[in-house]
Amino acid sequence: MMEVLVLFSDQCKIGAVGNSDVCESRDFLMNLEANYQASAVGLFDLLNRISRDGLRDISSKQSRQVDEKENIWELRRGDLRVFYFKPKDNFLMICTTALVKKTQTVDKKHVRQAIRLKNAYFDAAKQQALIVIEENENGDQ
Repeated sequence: MMEVLVLFSDQCKIGAVGNSDVCESRDFLMNLEANYQASAVGLFDLLNRISRDGLRDISSKQSRQVDEKENIWELRRGDLRVFYFKPKDNFLMICTTALVKKTQTVDKKHVRQAIRLKNAYFDAAKQQALIVIEENENGDQ
């Protein structure tokens, strides 16, 4: 079983692995130190825009593929990164992990975790064990 929390749902759905209590990528962005808050707000705004308009107007500076074989991508804003994959089902993208980037190289640990979560997502979908959680504006399910 895998739970996916809907973060944004306009023309396209943006989800993240987790639920309303624990969602690593959402929780990471919401609990950053003050010096990263502007970038975190920028990433949430970018996710909202992607939900509304899709990925067509997103530049390679904002989103880039970090693992071509496994089709893992990262959203970028300042030093913040959110890893995701594109499931090609009811969701445009599923966010897996987030981090503050401190070096010029791609964080292989987060890429491996994104691959593992992507595989678990597709296994759960195949077994009809994918639970989609949609919250209303008050945070209620």
